[in-house]
Amino acid sequence: MKKAFNLSKILLVSLIALFLLVVTTPVLSLSSDWVINDKSKVRLISPKTTIDNMKQIVIGLEYQLEPQWKTYWKSPGGGGFPQSILWNESDNVEDIKIDWPTPKEFEILGLTSLGYEEKVIFPLNVKLKNKNKVANINLNINFLVCKHICIPGNANLFLEIKPGKGKYTEFYYEIEKSKSSLAIENINISPIEKLDISVVKNLEETEIQIIAESLKNFQNTNIFLHTPFGLPVLSPINIYSIDQKKINSSFKFKSDQFSKKIFPIEVIIFDKNHNFKFVKSIFINDRFSQTNYSIFYILLISILGGFILNLMPCVFPVLSIKLLSVLNNKASNIRLSFLYTAFGIITSFLILAVFFVSLKQVGVSIAWGMQFQEPYFLIFMLFVLTIFCLNTLGLFDIQLPKFLNNNNLLNFGEGVFTKSFFNGFFATLLATPCTAPFVGSAVTIAFTQTSILFFIIFLFLGIGMSIPYILVSIIPNSISLLPKTGKWVLYVKYFLSILLAATIAWILSILNNFYNEFFIIIFIFIVFVLIISYRYSFYKFTSSIFALFVLLSIPFINFFEQKDKIRYFEDWEDFNVINIESLIKNNEILFVDVTADWCATCQFNKLNVLDKENIIKLFKDNNVKLIRADWTKPDINIDNFLKKFDKFGIPFNVFFSKKYPEGIIMSEILTEKQIKKSIENLK
Repeated sequence: MKKAFNLSKILLVSLIALFLLVVTTPVLSLSSDWVINDKSKVRLISPKTTIDNMKQIVIGLEYQLEPQWKTYWKSPGGGGFPQSILWNESDNVEDIKIDWPTPKEFEILGLTSLGYEEKVIFPLNVKLKNKNKVANINLNINFLVCKHICIPGNANLFLEIKPGKGKYTEFYYEIEKSKSSLAIENINISPIEKLDISVVKNLEETEIQIIAESLKNFQNTNIFLHTPFGLPVLSPINIYSIDQKKINSSFKFKSDQFSKKIFPIEVIIFDKNHNFKFVKSIFINDRFSQTNYSIFYILLISILGGFILNLMPCVFPVLSIKLLSVLNNKASNIRLSFLYTAFGIITSFLILAVFFVSLKQVGVSIAWGMQFQEPYFLIFMLFVLTIFCLNTLGLFDIQLPKFLNNNNLLNFGEGVFTKSFFNGFFATLLATPCTAPFVGSAVTIAFTQTSILFFIIFLFLGIGMSIPYILVSIIPNSISLLPKTGKWVLYVKYFLSILLAATIAWILSILNNFYNEFFIIIFIFIVFVLIISYRYSFYKFTSSIFALFVLLSIPFINFFEQKDKIRYFEDWEDFNVINIESLIKNNEILFVDVTADWCATCQFNKLNVLDKENIIKLFKDNNVKLIRADWTKPDINIDNFLKKFDKFGIPFNVFFSKKYPEGIIMSEILTEKQIKKSIENLK
């Protein structure tokens, strides 16, 4: 019996010892102290006891709120503000980024807001300077909690995390749970198959439209938006497809709430089947011009802009061809010749309008002169101008096919219609790399309007450019002002052919950005073949087709491809490696020149203003940092930069300073006086 008593005693002592061992074993944890504010408390928690030999670690910022009290998401809407975190007092910390769990929608003080209630953990991604040293995380946090009233809160939180291999803490599960509830950013691992975002703005209203397609159904879907503008929380108009696998969501805001043309937008799509986040930089499309210009003003500047294009250097080579045709034409054909040229100009502007509108409808970025960024177009123009130049030099005559020369064909007689029409057509094509006064304004308005107004503006640009030809067709006797034909015509002919040769050299220089010097060798050989063929009537048509075929085949042959050259502009910084916003904040004065080898007006600005010694000295004396954006080839960064200012063509020049962070925009044709006045205003 005594043995039984002793056994029972031993068993009881063992159970007590086991109990004490269990309850007294320390639970692994690593957290800061709670900082208690009115209606809330906040602390830092760590999932591991050490840094765990990692360069980047994740910790948690935990809020606990009293019942029915809320705090805010990063775009909370009206009546609140998101938390702000300062970590500059931390040691061995390179950067801290916060992840925001998907919020909930609620109403406070009559305003719809987005945020969290009761308890929320924000994962903090902490990048360390040295994983082998202690990380002293020191945060200062300002936040707001609301119910019937709003109370600001502040917390200074400190957490020391030692280096080395550690163990999991009691907070590991909660932090992982919070991380797993974050919206998915990788579309490839989400059920979302397609997502399109567009922003359209008019005078009164700006609409953000989101169209999403998914493998799973959309049900009671919430869509949350984050932008730099602090937009109010609105209930969107959601339209679901019959199978509920496609949603079209539309948010409508006041236009004055958007202060930038290009801005980052974050979209969260959340329901029981989706928790997906999409981030992109987006461009606002203007449905209507934000100016108060009347239609009469728009049409007036379109006509003036088109007329002034005749005075631009781009058009001189084609004007020379027209002048030669006048000198060689019968007097009876002059009226029709000029009328047909005007018709060719107007038709080509309408064809350009169709081209641009079509690209716009399929979402391709459009710009005035963009065809000069396309090698195939340049090669075709090179071929045509070469034929014209050789013809002007008298090496051969261009004979139109018989069906175009037939007198019975629309009674045009001797190919006058065909020659004159294509003369006007090529005049328009060569005019597009020039942005004359008024053309830039007319094109900008056109590119931001409806398709109908787009066509009307381009029609009036064509009418403006064709005015000189229309006037001559009305008053054909004005040609009599020219001296009678004689030996001088031959000299004029040779001079004008030099203009064509210079244009050919210009196009070759543009193509040199795409193809190497062997392209020029092939081109010279082709010219030689054409001269022999036409001079001696040897397979003229076949040789022309062969020459065009060879030239258009070159883009498919890698041997001719130009390796990317580093463009170096003396005293100028490269636009693509400069952070403009950072330089402005650093109190720098900036001058940005958007240019291209194919932009004739750009070259005029360089020769007439930018490359002059007194202007270079003016820039240096005022510590103006010069930045050049080369748009010879397509460049999405330059394209977005131009659209930020509602510009769809070049040249484009703008000054920036801390006083004028939005920029002072120059006119298309630069002047020394304009540059000097702008620098004075910037100081």
